[in-house]
Amino acid sequence: MSIRPLVYLFFTTSLLSISCEKEKEVMTTVIPPITENKTATYTVTFSFDWNTNDFPTDYPAGAHFSPLVGWVHQKDNTFFKDGKIATIGIERMAEDGKTTALVNELNAEISNENGLKAYIGNGLSGGVGTISIDVDVSTRFPSVSLATMLAPSPDWYVACVDVNLLNEDNAFVATKTVVGEVFDAGTDSGTTFTSSNSDTNPKVAISKITQPPLGNGTEVKSSLCTVKFVKK
Repeated sequence: MSIRPLVYLFFTTSLLSISCEKEKEVMTTVIPPITENKTATYTVTFSFDWNTNDFPTDYPAGAHFSPLVGWVHQKDNTFFKDGKIATIGIERMAEDGKTTALVNELNAEISNENGLKAYIGNGLSGGVGTISIDVDVSTRFPSVSLATMLAPSPDWYVACVDVNLLNEDNAFVATKTVVGEVFDAGTDSGTTFTSSNSDTNPKVAISKITQPPLGNGTEVKSSLCTVKFVKK
């Protein structure tokens, strides 16, 4: 046999070997699973206990809470959060209990793919009682923020902000309970419940309330509002 056929045979065998190794490599490559966008529905219940015994300072006549308003969104979203300047929608909700401008703002955020859905719920005609609403979440949009004006007040509202309903394994929790925190929207400089309108100009950042008449100088009692999420 001449050298040329031997070289050709060696070259062909090498190519087949390389081809088989490549095929084997492709076949053994692990393709990562596609993460499913799962959904869940939660009943969210705000339980209020704003009463004259626990909050006696200047307790107002006609205490009530405006319609609940908020949205489902991506986690770590800062809408409603302290340290931010209130939008027009937050200002109108916090000062007058109105929801239209705020829902429009939330829907604009949703159009930009930052959220899933906006919600409007009931209000409460007294300082003590509950407001419940059902919300739908997904693995892409697992967090909930809901707010209601504490009324009468200059610009104060109660809210749960950025409550993530996924656990560390990216599964939806069965239940979760958080404190409904009380915020000053930074848009009105009134100091008590029935203060006359006094626009803050320019606006200051949203802040958590700690001072009287609601706070004790350090905090507002957590009993004023708790928020419970129950998966349906």
